[in-house]
Amino acid sequence: MKKIIFLIPTLSIGGGERVVSELSLNLPKSIEKTIVLFKEDISYPYKGKIISLGVNFSSKNIFLKGFYYLLGLLRFKKIVENEKPDYVISFGHIANIINILSRAKSIVRVDNYFSSALKGFGGRIYKFFIKLLFNKAHLIVEVSKASAHDLVENFGIKKEKIKVIYNPLNIKEIDNLAKEPLEQKYQEIFKNPVIINMGRLNNQKGQHYLIEAFKNIKGAIKNAKLVILGRGELEKELKKLSESYGLKNDIYFLGWQKNPFKFLARSKVFILSSLWEGLPYVLLEAMACGLPIVSYDCKSGPREILAPDTDFLAEAKNIEYAKYGALVENRKKELLSQAAIKMLSDDNLLNKYREKSRERALAFDIRDIIKKWEFLAPK
Repeated sequence: MKKIIFLIPTLSIGGGERVVSELSLNLPKSIEKTIVLFKEDISYPYKGKIISLGVNFSSKNIFLKGFYYLLGLLRFKKIVENEKPDYVISFGHIANIINILSRAKSIVRVDNYFSSALKGFGGRIYKFFIKLLFNKAHLIVEVSKASAHDLVENFGIKKEKIKVIYNPLNIKEIDNLAKEPLEQKYQEIFKNPVIINMGRLNNQKGQHYLIEAFKNIKGAIKNAKLVILGRGELEKELKKLSESYGLKNDIYFLGWQKNPFKFLARSKVFILSSLWEGLPYVLLEAMACGLPIVSYDCKSGPREILAPDTDFLAEAKNIEYAKYGALVENRKKELLSQAAIKMLSDDNLLNKYREKSRERALAFDIRDIIKKWEFLAPK
């Protein structure tokens, strides 16, 4: 029997966390799974044994942070010695570094476009570790072709070290969850045409661009509403921005939802306003619910999902009505509003992309994506 360790900060909200959940549930029974968390924070279902490092990496004191890094590494090395895994698969910056330094057979999963994502002092430090350590990993699993290209071209990572595996969707589970009824307090909102966005409320997800675009959308479609699912450090700022535009009664911040699919399924259009990504999980989840998509053509992922037959390094200029959704030039809020207005105003276009979304989502079903991970347990 093969033994796999997943190393990830928590099993709570987030795309990487969802991937660990799906892999633990769907990898063959011949693989023994252990999930090592920094702290025991669990929202998603899983199969396997849970071990907590009991280490707090959130300290802002640089000396304490360094101490916790060392403590976490020592504790994890002890776990590796005891468990003797065939592979360790890590998710997230700190986990990836610890994984490689532990001298396990490390598989590092990268879920972001590093050239855009790594900013400031912390970003510079992580860039240094990428260039120093990533070629020492057994394998790097990238979530998109563009982000894999970025690693090779801008970080000196060997191409042969990288394997691209797209994020998986549990279509059957999503279909069941989408049918759950909405609570009474939300039903009135969805009697209107709802634009929905989902993700952490932070700079990367670009919700401030979306709110500014929604101001223009309201000018054309008076009864439109905007629903934003998620939590984050910019929540107060985004609410103030909504109020400053007189949109307090038209924009709904509904927080993190255990079942977002019942909200997605009752919306009209999903807008991805992210400034950068890896392969945006929320885009796939919305498409699984049959939602037409308007998305910034950010690096990376949206183009590979919505326009898979085009050059993955291409960038939209203006609005591109692609095979599976509308791609919008990055950071152009006026174009974002134009694409949304056209989508909501044109029933033929809306229905076309509703069908195309569902069709495309099926290509990411866990039953197909899990085959890409079969190298973990060769027959």
